Amino acid sequence: MEKMDCLEYRLKRSNRKSMGISIERDGAVIVKVPHQAELKDIEKFISEKKIWIYQKLAQKKALNREGPKREFVNGQGFLYLGKSYRLKFIDDALRSQKSPQAAPLRLWRGYFELAESERATARESFMSWYKKQIKKQVKVRMPRYDKRIGVTVKNIRILDLGHRWASCGRNGIINLNWRTIMAPIWVFDYILVHEMVHLIERTHSDKFWRLVARVMPDHEEHALWLNENGADLDL
Repeated sequence: MEKMDCLEYRLKRSNRKSMGISIERDGAVIVKVPHQAELKDIEKFISEKKIWIYQKLAQKKALNREGPKREFVNGQGFLYLGKSYRLKFIDDALRSQKSPQAAPLRLWRGYFELAESERATARESFMSWYKKQIKKQVKVRMPRYDKRIGVTVKNIRILDLGHRWASCGRNGIINLNWRTIMAPIWVFDYILVHEMVHLIERTHSDKFWRLVARVMPDHEEHALWLNENGADLDL
């Protein structure tokens, strides 16, 4: 087993003409190279593919790991921007007195408050709330990056993308997983920047990673955080 930084991999030499990387079912990283490939060239290749490797490992981890066992009961913690806030059910009559037009769910004074009448549809209330927060954050965060990257995002769609954090559509459209807002804001920014750069460069080429690094030099740390913690971002 070889190691580069924090990444362990198995090196396989053969008569092949080019280098390649595969992720096995058990999560093992296999680096396949020609017999004559030099170590410095191998390490350069791995470094260029590191984020792709982390993303694939994150997907494997999310698929093989049990999701969080959260129940919609008083005291249960729910994530928002990397922090956990406890849930508190509020009597409908009392809630109406305080704020008749209030949404079923709100984050208030360090607690998620949810109307008692919404207990049966609590998950839907959280998903709806998270989607609204993504829209608010996108309005604030996108202007930090779009001109620096040189892109115009025409629309953001918030969807359930399963184990994918985001995807880049055509014609300036970006799809974000509603779960992304559960991550710390700097990880949310990384996911957003990643897809914004894909509007310019569709593949994970050297040019793609140079553009990402230009506006977010520490992007590898954010990808690593997703690899280690992404499975917790769920209901």
